[in-house]
Amino acid sequence: MTRLDETSDGLTVVPEHGQVLPVWDVRGFRDEHLLFFDRHLDLKHVPVQDCEALARLRGRPVDLAAECRRLPFREPGHGRYGLDDFLYPAMAGGWLASVCWVVPGEAGRDPATSLLGALSLVPHVGRRVIETFSREPWGVRAELEVGTVSCTGLPTLDVEVLNGITAVDFDLDFFVDSDGSVDHTVADAMAKLGALKGRIRSWSGSMSVSSGFVPSDFASLAEDIAGELGIPLRTPTAAAFIRDGDSASPERSLAAAGVGAPVSPAEVARLWDEELAAMGPEGITLRAVLDAQSGRLEEAIGGVHRARSLGARGAWPAYVAGLAAMRAGQHGTALELFDLSTEEISDTLDAHASILGVICSLRLGHAADGVLRARRALDIIPLHRDAVDLLALAGRQAGDRAAQQAAEQHAKILAEVWNGS
Repeated sequence: MTRLDETSDGLTVVPEHGQVLPVWDVRGFRDEHLLFFDRHLDLKHVPVQDCEALARLRGRPVDLAAECRRLPFREPGHGRYGLDDFLYPAMAGGWLASVCWVVPGEAGRDPATSLLGALSLVPHVGRRVIETFSREPWGVRAELEVGTVSCTGLPTLDVEVLNGITAVDFDLDFFVDSDGSVDHTVADAMAKLGALKGRIRSWSGSMSVSSGFVPSDFASLAEDIAGELGIPLRTPTAAAFIRDGDSASPERSLAAAGVGAPVSPAEVARLWDEELAAMGPEGITLRAVLDAQSGRLEEAIGGVHRARSLGARGAWPAYVAGLAAMRAGQHGTALELFDLSTEEISDTLDAHASILGVICSLRLGHAADGVLRARRALDIIPLHRDAVDLLALAGRQAGDRAAQQAAEQHAKILAEVWNGS
């Protein structure tokens, strides 16, 4: 098995993307400029205290790896970053200075919409993006407090971008989606990189198979990339990132949650016995998610409260259960659940729950409360067009002219950013 300390060279492709941060630490990253091939921009807001704690672990990759959350949600005491947000602390901690996101397929032909869409639900970054957003011949860029983020597609990836790049990272889902539809070949990407291939200091990537983003029969793409580069392929298993005494991820339960389809009570019981029961509040949390996505609302809500009583936030299952309650027309119940998800707002899930809370409040006929909720949402995610539309709607229903005027003014700002006009 490839150990973490054996990932200092070659193309290292980790099981899930957050695990690449300790690999970058092994390689001594400092203010690198990353070219990031991925279907998703794995950048969400991470609280300052978490970023500072991670930065103090520089040069201690094993300890850094131990802080990678086993599950893709925020729970106190169970990691400070994960597979979908590691770029933010990587920039905040000085491993990266900038990220240029290369978007696959047709989305890459409209990098402005891709980048703004990805950032619009990220709390606490929107105002800075609005102030700094610019369009370039090759794509778009914006400044965050922690570094520069830009976006392009493979057709427009050109020398102006490539000249500043010092590291390249591939998620295999850049090439193929979860349904097996291929957007690009490895040869397509390598042809664009051209002479860059000989002067990059680090090549890395992620399989993304266990999380369900890449079909297992496409894992061989990592070998194709290494072959094109002419460098060794390192493929450490998940065990390489787990400190002695820590348990492994509940992969089958996580995969079922990732699919989002209903899971039978018998299968949930089996997953509980085999994976989740030993995990304490984390296991209860994930079981509640599975119950919620399967329409077992009462069981899910019970799980949320049990997890919270043991010290977990329970934000993820509360959000999924809130969606189920909305679908069932139980808007009062949904609102209570979304309020649990928004006690703290850091993750994009929290931000989306704040928007759904406005909708529930208005459907319950609470227009004035809807105005307050919409103002809060717009303050946290000012790039999101639904938030400004909901403020306008709530203002009309409440007869609040000031709210309507604030929505109109902000809508003009967003039109300039999103449409370039």
